[in-house]
Amino acid sequence: MKYPLLILGFCTSMYAQTMSASEHLDLHRYNHRPSLKHMDEKNAHRLHKIDEDQAKKIATRACRNSDVKLTLTHHGSYLYYIARTTKCTVYINALDGTVIDPKKINTEKKQ
Repeated sequence: MKYPLLILGFCTSMYAQTMSASEHLDLHRYNHRPSLKHMDEKNAHRLHKIDEDQAKKIATRACRNSDVKLTLTHHGSYLYYIARTTKCTVYINALDGTVIDPKKINTEKKQ
């Protein structure tokens, strides 16, 4: 059962929507004061189009577990939720709701 989920994740991650360069720059600051980090978190929440309830539904379907903990984060031009349960971790694109392969997120920086 794990393999169809991985194949589905790979197929949908090929078409994942990414942030534009200006949206990505809004999330970075050179000053790391806590108040500015809070503003960056607000900007990330302003940019996402999939809310937390929808992300929890996607993660519940993918992991078959209702106890989901979400974290909104970004890496490169991807804005995504990390949905963690006791048995699995799913990366959900916060812009279009697709499941992202974590290898694709990490390899984007190297390219």
